[in-house]
Amino acid sequence: MEIKPFFSVLMVLAVLAIVGIVYWPPQQAIPDDAIPDQAVPDQVLPEQAAPDQAVPALIAGTGTLKLYLCDAPIDAQNVTGVYITIDDIQYHRDGQWTACAEFVGPQKYDLLELTGGNSALLGELTLPAGNYTQIRFMLDIQEKGSSPANPGCYVEFGDNSTEPLFVPSGGESGYKATGRFEVPAGATVEVTADFDVHKAVVLAGSSYILKPTIKLIVNG
Repeated sequence: MEIKPFFSVLMVLAVLAIVGIVYWPPQQAIPDDAIPDQAVPDQVLPEQAAPDQAVPALIAGTGTLKLYLCDAPIDAQNVTGVYITIDDIQYHRDGQWTACAEFVGPQKYDLLELTGGNSALLGELTLPAGNYTQIRFMLDIQEKGSSPANPGCYVEFGDNSTEPLFVPSGGESGYKATGRFEVPAGATVEVTADFDVHKAVVLAGSSYILKPTIKLIVNG
């Protein structure tokens, strides 16, 4: 039997195994563009707003009027309340009266509760920036000679009786408050309307007439 060739083959394989000359195909690097890019979701930072995103703020060229109502003391001991009902508040600018959108009437106030340093906040009103000298209060008040069943403005006495307040002429012109103040752009000014009841309520015959002199005073 011829075994030399077979033995020779075994020897060759053993030598190849020893020296490590066993062929392994090299691994090919995967090209960068072979892996699909993963989309990174857009992140919206809470501190950053898109350029065209509306940010709540005052409209350019406007400011805020924080308007209060107060009254001077009254020495009429038999009077326990002087009530007025405000339907609307208007500001005067460029020769025109404009309603303050933030004030929602009617709102009723007892002026005698607004003495001795007390005041009522009428609203935080957005106005065009600039200087002002007048504000107008539109009241729920009747002309003299009428007989309102539920008057919006009236005087209350110690015996719980009431008497309506009347306006001398048509109430469509409202009651003006005068005083100089400035509404700064993008900022707030605080103003108090001082409603002097002691001088405002006048007894004419058997009727009470409301003829107020309202002053606007800048707080602070």
